Amino acid sequence: MLNYLTKDDLPDGVVDIVDVIGMDAFKDLVKFAGGSNLYIPNESSLVKGVRNRIIRDSFDGDYKKVSRKFGISTTQVRNIVNYK
Repeated sequence: MLNYLTKDDLPDGVVDIVDVIGMDAFKDLVKFAGGSNLYIPNESSLVKGVRNRIIRDSFDGDYKKVSRKFGISTTQVRNIVNYK
């Protein structure tokens, strides 16, 4: 029956999701996680690891410059650079 589902059949609460990912991807999501509580992390938590890797890979010893570039404190930069 899922094959016959159209956007007009959907409850209002999921129409925005279909608008973003498309009907086919939504159907796949329903097959995969339908009925469960699905947590979708926000963008900042997803890219935090990437930001930290970029900071470590390009760190040149200037904590203040990096803190200004990424909008974080020098303490945070030190913690990121020194994290093993």
